Amino acid sequence: MRINRTYSLPVSLVTKLSRERNQSRTVEKAVRKYLAEKEDYSLSDIPTRQLLAALHARKVDPVLDAALLNQLSTS
Repeated sequence: MRINRTYSLPVSLVTKLSRERNQSRTVEKAVRKYLAEKEDYSLSDIPTRQLLAALHARKVDPVLDAALLNQLSTS
């Protein structure tokens, strides 16, 4: 079953999309891919070391920064 919906898209994107043979199918594939990636994303999937490095790069608090750097250099 199919349903028609109207969404607002930038003109430049519609221009590029108009070159596609089956525009509905192209949009469907793009939306499905977007939603699948969004559902698959979880912070628990990110390696701990990568999370520590990202937090260390923020430089929010000197004490936390030192603790993160210590943990990164020992692991």
